[in-house]
Amino acid sequence: MAHDLLGNLLSEFGRFDEARECFERAITIAPLLAGSYYDLVRCRRVTKDDTSRDDGLVQRMETALATPGLEAAQRLRLHLAMGKAADDLGDYALAMQHFDAADTVRRESLAFDSAAFSIEIDRLIARCAPELMARAPELGSSNARPVLILGMPRSGTTLVEQIVSMHPEAEGGGELNFWNERGQAWHRSDSGADRSGNENEAPFVTKEIVATKFLAQAAADYLGVLRAIAPKAARVTDKMPFNFLWAGLIHLAFPMATIIHCRRAAVDTALSIHQTHFHPSLAFPTGGAELVAYFRSYRRLTGHWRNVLPTDRFLEVDYEELTREPEPVIRRIIAACGLSWHDACLRPESNPRAVKTPSKWQTRQPIYRSSVARWRRYEPWLGPLRALVD
Repeated sequence: MAHDLLGNLLSEFGRFDEARECFERAITIAPLLAGSYYDLVRCRRVTKDDTSRDDGLVQRMETALATPGLEAAQRLRLHLAMGKAADDLGDYALAMQHFDAADTVRRESLAFDSAAFSIEIDRLIARCAPELMARAPELGSSNARPVLILGMPRSGTTLVEQIVSMHPEAEGGGELNFWNERGQAWHRSDSGADRSGNENEAPFVTKEIVATKFLAQAAADYLGVLRAIAPKAARVTDKMPFNFLWAGLIHLAFPMATIIHCRRAAVDTALSIHQTHFHPSLAFPTGGAELVAYFRSYRRLTGHWRNVLPTDRFLEVDYEELTREPEPVIRRIIAACGLSWHDACLRPESNPRAVKTPSKWQTRQPIYRSSVARWRRYEPWLGPLRALVD
């Protein structure tokens, strides 16, 4: 376990060769912790050299998968690792078999209710009506320090945070759970706000409650979190993707904050999610019709934010455009954050800060386009995800 932890720490700082050695040792010492292969294969591309010997990496993963008594969590990560290896080697049919198998394992321990999630999105849209959003300047803090980078996971949020945090007046805060916690409390308060039984009165009653004590406390607490991360920075990023749920609440608390919505082609985003390990406690689908439904609910909600939030506070960045013509998009991002231009923002791969997301390896590379339209390699095996092809 210690070697696995050290390997993850080293990979967060881009020291991938040393990280690989740690993961190899972890697997040797504890073969039943075969999930370490997931981190191992994400340190570099798997090549044919890894398949050329009986004790090659791919062969060892196949042996590990057949190990009796392998826990579901380890089996899930091992399938994802083998899928990534097959992808690197160009065997996309085999890769998808493993990604689908990993999703099957995850479903055995975590069910996702798409219909219930859609209802919650309806509630958020109804609560964050244009009339309430228009009152944000009188309700919230005037502090412009927060920069919220949000969107679907695997949509480019890490890249955008690396870009912004290269600026000398900005600091990267990583994925903060603050608004997931406060947002849930705020959302729950709405369900019991209307004691009269008149649903039409609830938004107005709740709006006044939120406008006073809750918003003020949330803003003060959040600024305390950001100060602890970077006491002197003019801007601090929070790249929790799932803050897309709480963009309305965040704007009410910080009407001067910059909210950057990262967008990427739906099917490419979904495919990348399908190939990535997420914490088992996260109520989030990673494949099938449930992921398609989740994506549609996400689009519905972010479409609402597009309509009710000020355009100078809600910036949308398309991954395809960012990777095609980086400089003009990066200049737009930095300007939206209220920062003067700095050339360092053009070199996010040089950012020395630790990266704790699944994009550890990708963020150390110059901006590239090989992930654009990546779904075409998997077209025959997309299954339900085909519904997201635009």
